[in-house]
Amino acid sequence: MFRNFQMKRIALSVVVIVAVVVVIAFAVITTERGQNVLLKKGARAVNGVAPAFDDGLHVFVCGSAAPIPAPGRAQACIAVITPDHFFVVDTGSGSVNNIGLERLPVDRLDGVLLNHFHSDHIVDLPTLNVISWASGHDGPLRVYGPPGVEQVVTGFNQAMGLDRLYRTRHHGEDYLPAASGVMLGTEHSPASELVLGDLRITSFAADHSPVEPAVSYRFDYKGRSIVITGDTVVTDDLRTQVATADLLLTDALSLPIVETLHEAVSAAGNRQLTKILEDIQGYHAPVSDIVELAHASDSTMVALYHLVPGPRNIVMEQVFKRGFTDDMVLTHDGMWFHLQAGSNEIDIEH
Repeated sequence: MFRNFQMKRIALSVVVIVAVVVVIAFAVITTERGQNVLLKKGARAVNGVAPAFDDGLHVFVCGSAAPIPAPGRAQACIAVITPDHFFVVDTGSGSVNNIGLERLPVDRLDGVLLNHFHSDHIVDLPTLNVISWASGHDGPLRVYGPPGVEQVVTGFNQAMGLDRLYRTRHHGEDYLPAASGVMLGTEHSPASELVLGDLRITSFAADHSPVEPAVSYRFDYKGRSIVITGDTVVTDDLRTQVATADLLLTDALSLPIVETLHEAVSAAGNRQLTKILEDIQGYHAPVSDIVELAHASDSTMVALYHLVPGPRNIVMEQVFKRGFTDDMVLTHDGMWFHLQAGSNEIDIEH
C-alpha cells in the first residue's frame, strides 16, 4: 500500500510539473514581453558565429530531387567547402533556401559550377547571386559551365537588372555596389581543370544525350576526392574518375518507380506526361547501373542524389535502395559528408 501511495505521489508531481511548464510556455508565447524575449534569443542564434570547417572536403546536399515535386526536397544542388574555398554545383529550385538555412558562407563563394542548363539545375542561380551580394561578396559571382553558360548568365543578368537597380538605390553603392551584383559567366571545355591552391577541380564529359554539352566535376584536396556527376548515365569516363575517388554523388533513376508512374499516367490518358516518363529513362543513371559501379569501385562511397523521382515516403526509399551495398547512401536535403585531410574516413551528418 505504501508503494502504491508513493507511485501516486510521483505521478501527481509529474502532472503538476507538466501543467506548470505548459502554463509558463503559454504565457511566454502569447504575451508581448515573452514574444520579445524569444525574438531576441532567436535573432542572436541566427546571427551568431558561422559554421567553422576543419581541414578537408565538406559536402552539403542542398538539393536532392529532380523536377518531379517531392516533399522536403529541393532540386539538384551540392555545396563543396574547404577552409579556404567554397563552390556550389548546380542551383535547382529551392536549393538556395537550404544554403541560407544552413548559414553557409556565401560571402566567400568562389563560384557556381553548372552541369548543364535544364531548369532544375539553374533556376535558383539569381537568388544565390542576390544573397551572396547582400552578404558582402567581393566582386561579381563567377558561374562556370560548358558552352552555353554565358548565354544563361547574360539572360539572368538582364532579367535581374531592375532588381539590382532597386537594391543599390535603396541601400547605396557603399553597401550593394551595382557592379558586384552582375554575375560573370566563365565558359570551359568539357575536359578542363581549375586549380586554386590545394584545391583542384576537374571537369569531364557527362552523357545526358540528347542534351549537349553536359559535364561532371571532380574535386581533389589534400589527398581527398569527390565526384559530382550532375545528370548522366554511367560512362567509361565516370568509371575512371570514380575508381580513385573517396566519394561519388550521382544522378539516379529508379526504373521500378518510373515505370509504375508511366503505367498510371498512361492509363489516365495523360499523353504529355506519358511521353516525358518514357523519354527520361534513357538519360539518367538507373540505380541498377550505379549498384554495379559501386561493386566495381569498392573503395568509393556512393551517394545518390538528383533522385528521379524524389521519394515521397519510406516505401519509395526502400525501392530506391534495392541492391544497395554497405557503402551506398540515399541522400536527403541537409545531409553532410565530411572528408578530413589525412584520413580515409567519411563522416556522415544527418
